[in-house]
Amino acid sequence: MPEQPEGQPQSQDARREQAAFWLSYGRELWGAIRYAEALAAVERALALAPDDPAAWYLRGACLCLLARHEEALASFEEALRRDGRYVPAWDGKAWALGVLGRRAEALAAVEEALRLDPDYLQARLRKARLQATAEVDPERRER
Repeated sequence: MPEQPEGQPQSQDARREQAAFWLSYGRELWGAIRYAEALAAVERALALAPDDPAAWYLRGACLCLLARHEEALASFEEALRRDGRYVPAWDGKAWALGVLGRRAEALAAVEEALRLDPDYLQARLRKARLQATAEVDPERRER
């Protein structure tokens, strides 16, 4: 996508259009399992449209898969600050919290995702995984 000539202010519509392009490109890179490149594209989208919860969510998802879980959690939380009803961000928050070993918080986040959308498949699967891993948690096993 062409850059704006220097010295000319960019219209809000042009910024949104460019942000949509970078977010779409980030999703394509995500689908191609090119997470570092997807993250760079999403960050360009966020530079243009920092209020987009979907971009914050995708940033968090990329960071999770790059094993940067604390940063991912911050991105999911930022998505939720932008839209507290954004179900993928609740599920993403549960994902990051689960990896960080904060199971009770992860379950609370996934429960909120399911309260907002009881049919959200990823949250249903994540809840099942969190419950299953709680059953085999080495700290809970008797010795």
